[in-house]
Amino acid sequence: MNAIDRRQLLRDALLLVGCATLIPMEALARPAQGAKRFFDPDHYAILDAVAETIIPRTDTPGARDAGVPGRFDAMMLTWASEARRTQFRQILDEMDAAARAKHNQGLAALSAEQQLSVVATYDHDKSADPQYMKFRALILTLYYLSEPGATQELRYEQTPGVWEPSVKVTPETRAWAV
Repeated sequence: MNAIDRRQLLRDALLLVGCATLIPMEALARPAQGAKRFFDPDHYAILDAVAETIIPRTDTPGARDAGVPGRFDAMMLTWASEARRTQFRQILDEMDAAARAKHNQGLAALSAEQQLSVVATYDHDKSADPQYMKFRALILTLYYLSEPGATQELRYEQTPGVWEPSVKVTPETRAWAV
């Protein structure tokens, strides 16, 4: 997969935090069990597979564990414009068609390794497509705004490593101020 531009991700996260008052919190909320869904079961299964392929479970929770597919679906239902809904549905259809062309099965039915192959190829081929970049960025943003993404994946170290001064400090050493 393409490397994520950290500056872009940080800018988007700050923009999202800054605009949090403009987006109803219901749009980001995890849907209740049995709640109405935007995506039909087939599209939802593809979304679930794509999100888990982009952010798989490792020693930290994956996208599925963080509820990203459900939140993504809720945003499509309650927040996204009709144009955005159509674009994202088309992306899921294209990924599924790529899986069928390569493996004769839909993306959701493939093994994790096969899903990775299809999603990585699609990601590479669509790296210049702004609609796909928005789709992928939404998955990443929803993950890092989730509790598992923010508390288990992200780890803040104020000063990473051990501080080892490069200057010998003696009683004659002066402290300098800027």
